[in-house]
Amino acid sequence: MKNITSKAIYILLSFGCFFLLSCSKQLLDIKNQTYKSYNRNSEKGYIVSFELNNTAIIPKSIVINGIVQNISIENKMGNNYQVNVIAQTTLIHNYQVKLEEKENGIYFEKDSQLFFQPVKFKLIKD
Repeated sequence: MKNITSKAIYILLSFGCFFLLSCSKQLLDIKNQTYKSYNRNSEKGYIVSFELNNTAIIPKSIVINGIVQNISIENKMGNNYQVNVIAQTTLIHNYQVKLEEKENGIYFEKDSQLFFQPVKFKLIKD
């Protein structure tokens, strides 16, 4: 009985370690992730910045405070990205804010697969 319990605990611990290691490989190393709100010229939104050293994976869009904004090639400067996430505007005719009930994070594409990684963006206050 004692031997079976020891084996069961060993198997559970092994499975737990394997699970943690496999999950950590899927997570990307995102650095300097910040956002700053703005309100100017009939437009409100956020400037979101982050650094990504993995060039094989392409960031496609950002989710910040429930708003989704696509990332374009113009948002990339070396390994750094800076994205203007528009929350409200009268400057762009018929602009529709894309909303999503997801936590803050970034959608990425790798091998034609889209996946989401939650990111804890740090709010920068003026």
